Amino acid sequence: MLCDDCKKKPASISFKEVLPDETIELNLCDECAAKRGLLSPKKLSPLETLQKVLRQRTAQDERVICPRCCMSLAEFKRVGRFGCSDCPATFADHIQYLIKQIHHSDRHIGRRTAPGTKRGLEIYRLREELKNALEKELYEDAARIRDKLRDYGIKDV
Repeated sequence: MLCDDCKKKPASISFKEVLPDETIELNLCDECAAKRGLLSPKKLSPLETLQKVLRQRTAQDERVICPRCCMSLAEFKRVGRFGCSDCPATFADHIQYLIKQIHHSDRHIGRRTAPGTKRGLEIYRLREELKNALEKELYEDAARIRDKLRDYGIKDV
């Protein structure tokens, strides 16, 4: 089946849009689909970006060497890991663009804690306190703890 737009290349994408009055069905080649904005360019993951950049070696990479562990920039690009804690400072001028591509920032910030981990522990702790307060018949404390649980969105207390 040929592309409905250019009528030259074979269609590789079938596009169907359902409107209130009609249904539009198009068979397009990759090029025509991209022209219509139906294909978005593939965004590389941080790992793919790192691998792509690390494959690009120059003659200067052999001359840039960490004074502490004697790892060259070329070896870092081959291995993908620093040799010591001084390597990031030594290679900073050469890897700054890499950090910006991966982190969308000028500096590495590190990992963030997983969402909900602290919240879940806090809710568990408050439920245990509520249970203990009710067992000891400390109803004012239990009401205060119940209100804290409601602040977290827990309604089945």
